[in-house]
Parts: sequence; structure tokens; C-alpha cells
Amino acid sequence: MVDINGFEQYLYDEELSENTRNSYMFSIKNFAENFDTVSKQNIIAWKQLLLLEKSPNTVNLRLSAIGKYCIYKKLNIDFNRVKVQKILSVEDVITIDEYERLLDGLVKENKIYFAIIVVLLAKTGARISEVLRFKKKDLQKDYIDMKTKGKVRRIYLPDSMKSQLREWTSDLKDNDPLCFNKSGKQITKSGVYNLLKSCSEKYDIPKNHLHAHAFRHMFAIEFLKRNSNISLLADLLGHTNVNTTMIYLRMSKQQQKSEIDKAVTW
Repeated sequence: MVDINGFEQYLYDEELSENTRNSYMFSIKNFAENFDTVSKQNIIAWKQLLLLEKSPNTVNLRLSAIGKYCIYKKLNIDFNRVKVQKILSVEDVITIDEYERLLDGLVKENKIYFAIIVVLLAKTGARISEVLRFKKKDLQKDYIDMKTKGKVRRIYLPDSMKSQLREWTSDLKDNDPLCFNKSGKQITKSGVYNLLKSCSEKYDIPKNHLHAHAFRHMFAIEFLKRNSNISLLADLLGHTNVNTTMIYLRMSKQQQKSEIDKAVTW
């Protein structure tokens, strides 16, 4: 039998938030309505049952609850979540004007440590996890071969960016990270997120445009405006399938409306 009461007490003792506890309890009760015991076979069957009516994201939330229950009961059961491909809407991309406004503001405030991170994100097309691995000595190279996601991909460093960052990083040693916080220590992903989050109102930039991945998308869109070779862009971004890169050819809703107004004149 599924130990619902014991699981509820366990969640409370773990000091999880009330919302999280309620979500987990709702999920485990739903599982118990369909199955008497927690086993890999039953979890897979439950997942398939949920997928008939729920979105992949919702199913994964339910599976998180059963995963927590397995920890509670010390059950060594491995199961796969539903794979969800995350594709950023073109509506959630920082524009070149917003990027320049942000960068100009940071430089004027002498927040050079933050400006360095923004430039690296905007001019390399690298993921934040990759950018955080850049070191001062890398500015002497034309590219970095970086092992990421189980493969090695080449990240090119534009000359214009390197000359700009050399001036800002003249006090750093070769092995120092290029991305650091105001205390001079290596910054984390959450640290970058918090810095960007604080800039929305100050620089009049929509909050949904201020996240690390938005700069990667800006890089792609601006690159295609200047070079239409989408196969090259796919290589630069580390996409194994050019279809993944095709999203950058899409227009935002505002751009679509503008183009329709220009075209429909009959």
C-alpha cells in the first residue's frame, strides 16, 4: 500500500513549502487511486496514463512527487521524466537596442564586472554554463574548444570583443575567470540571473528579455541579419540539427503585423 500519511509527515519534516507539499500530496494520492504499490512498472504505467490528459510539464511535476516518495521509502527505482524540448519564443529575446542600453548603463555606473558578462553572452552565442568557464588567457585565442553536453564544440571569440575585454580585464591574471561578481569571486548561474533581474526597471527592459539565454538568441538573430548562412549559425550555436536553428528565422508578432501592413495594400 502507498503510505500517504507517512509521506505527508515526511514532507512536513523536510520543511518543504506548503505549495510544494500540497502538489506532492495531490500527485501521490492520484497515484494511489490507480496503483496499490510503487514499482517501476506502475510508475511507467502511471506516466502513460497521465500523458493522455496532461502536458509533459505537468506530468514531470507529478513524477517529481513519486521520485520524492521513493526517497522517503528508500526505494531504488530509476525512471525517465518526459523529455520536453525548450524552445524560446522570439518574443522573449533582448533586442540590440536594449542590449546597448544595458551595456551603456553598466559602463557608466562602472559595473565593469557585469558588463564583461553581458558582452560575453551577447557576442559569442555561448550558453551561460559555457561562458562561466572562460578565463582571461582565452582572450589570446581565436576560439575555445569546450567539452559540453558530451561533445566538444568550438566557440569563436570575435576580434572586436577581445579587444574590448582586454581593456577591461588588464588587472586579471591569465587563469582568472572572466565572469566574477562585485567581490571579485567566480560568479554562479544564479548570481548572473539575479544581476539581470535587477536591471529591468533601471534600464527600461522587459523582465522576460533579461535572462542569460536571451543573449544567445539575440546573437543568432543579429548574426542572420548580417550573414544568411544558417548552417554556419547552427555550427556556431552547437546545434546538431539545423531545424533547431530555424526558429531564429521567425518574426515576433509585432514584426509579423508590421510586414502584413506593408504587404496588404490592395
